[in-house]
Amino acid sequence: MSTIRRDGWTAADYDSQQILHELGHRDAAARVTRARRPRPVRRAWRTLRTRLHRPAATAEAPAPVIEWAAARAAADAVNRGDGEAACRIVQATADPRGTAFAAFRFIDVH
Repeated sequence: MSTIRRDGWTAADYDSQQILHELGHRDAAARVTRARRPRPVRRAWRTLRTRLHRPAATAEAPAPVIEWAAARAAADAVNRGDGEAACRIVQATADPRGTAFAAFRFIDVH
């Protein structure tokens, strides 16, 4: 019987060996060791496949343009207590979410 290296085996590997042995496989440890071998071609293929199927829009999405004048105006409206006016100002911009977050810089907290 050959000596099998079992470095880095997990509990699942030992369970697999035991099950294969009970099923009648003569060299269960060797089968588990072969199954644990790294597969660089498979790993490279998975990496390539995920990169190929990544949506192109996320790779080349333009940076949002924040309208700072609108952000200041929305913050002034919030500081006056007029939340509805601030919402209208922010919603009228090209990037309402970015402008609303930019407005937080100008809101006075007392």
